[in-house]
Amino acid sequence: MAISKSAKQKRIRTARISDNRRKLLTVDSPFAIRESYVQLRTNLVFSVAAKDEDSENSNNKIFAFTSPNPSEGKTLTASNVAISFAMLGELTLLIDCDMRKPSLHKLWGLECKKGMSNLLTRVDDCNIHTVDDLPLSIITAGNIPPNPSELLSSPRFNSALGVLRQKYHYIIIDTPPVGEVADAQIIARQADGTVLVSRSGETRQNEFVMAERALENSGGRICGVVVNGVSAKSGGKYGYKYGYKYGYKYGYSSKEYRLDDDEN
Repeated sequence: MAISKSAKQKRIRTARISDNRRKLLTVDSPFAIRESYVQLRTNLVFSVAAKDEDSENSNNKIFAFTSPNPSEGKTLTASNVAISFAMLGELTLLIDCDMRKPSLHKLWGLECKKGMSNLLTRVDDCNIHTVDDLPLSIITAGNIPPNPSELLSSPRFNSALGVLRQKYHYIIIDTPPVGEVADAQIIARQADGTVLVSRSGETRQNEFVMAERALENSGGRICGVVVNGVSAKSGGKYGYKYGYKYGYKYGYSSKEYRLDDDEN
């Protein structure tokens, strides 16, 4: 029986999510992997250190993560950067703003309901999932809305980020691929910096250049580039060619959050 192209792509995405879940950063992760995220985390902090240093939000930073195409590792990268910040003891929030094809909840094994879309539409409260043993919280994408771009362009999104910025030292946002929709460009304008994630051997040079230009033209600031899937044999110092025999050991609890409570 022939397998349709869409079914095959879905199987590949499901297999990747399962594989990536084993790659969530823990204290038992291989040293090279932990060190690569420490370097990325440090570079992000330095890249925005001088931005708005006199403002009241100078120590509360927002970083957006996007990629030219789907399945290039942005969700895993964003998650591990968030974990890395939380391992410092910094109060960190990870948000899934891909309200078209969300995958953050799948990676972490969470319910997607009552997430960012519900907060922005005022339809329902927003669940904030807290991670055991880490000062890390997660907001999923929520129910898929018919108008993600409009929600992200609304004053309410800006207001929500402003309120959350006051609560968390670092906010990491997973966005849709910039090569497919305009959502990442909209979010990049609100972030202090944007990280562009690509995959070695899959992301074409012209796709990367177009994604870079789209972010810059929208007013976003690219503060980092990550290349996933680099083989050590090809000269890359770090890659994902390790035997990931550790597993993620995070548990969760949830609380409901209503933006209106902070606005009054």
